[in-house]
Amino acid sequence: MQKLAVITALVATLALGCEGVWAQDYITQTVPQTAPYMHDLEKMYVLGVIEGYRDDTFRPDQITERAELWVAFNRFIDVCRSRGLELQDDYKPYLATYGRGVRDHWGMEAWERLTKTYLADDRPVPIVMDFDEEVNRIEFAELAVALMRGYGAIPYTMTPAEVAIGEDIMVRQPDGYFHFQSQMPRWEMAVALSRLLDTLVPMN
Repeated sequence: MQKLAVITALVATLALGCEGVWAQDYITQTVPQTAPYMHDLEKMYVLGVIEGYRDDTFRPDQITERAELWVAFNRFIDVCRSRGLELQDDYKPYLATYGRGVRDHWGMEAWERLTKTYLADDRPVPIVMDFDEEVNRIEFAELAVALMRGYGAIPYTMTPAEVAIGEDIMVRQPDGYFHFQSQMPRWEMAVALSRLLDTLVPMN
């Protein structure tokens, strides 16, 4: 019995020490170690902000979908809370009413929370029905700016989102511009979220 206890303790210790390695193994099935965004991607994965697909791949170049963006921002808010940063009007997702006609979609709860915390517009149903639509960078920027305002990082008078977000969060494209109206691949979302976290709650 004592031998079994020792073995169990050893396994638990190894599991804690290998958490980062397991996360790395998971995402590197489709992401090369030499990818310039690998550090930010793994950071967001380990924090639980982003996830891969059910087949244990990440597909970094696939375009971010709207529900995925909303869910990532919900998890991001939880990470900020764990680091002592609270939203004044935070909303518990389990209180969602699901009265929009899309109650069975996996992104509905995330959207409800973002609207109730005034981070996203409470838009009419037809505009948000397509939870699976691929998004442009401007949608990320708008949510990021709303979150920065909610945490008091920037004033509400600073507009539009393309200007308010600054130059340190979004990924600059090869031609030197951000191209807010173009689609946002998943790896870019990971990098931008990582930079946003460092801006809001930098870790020493």
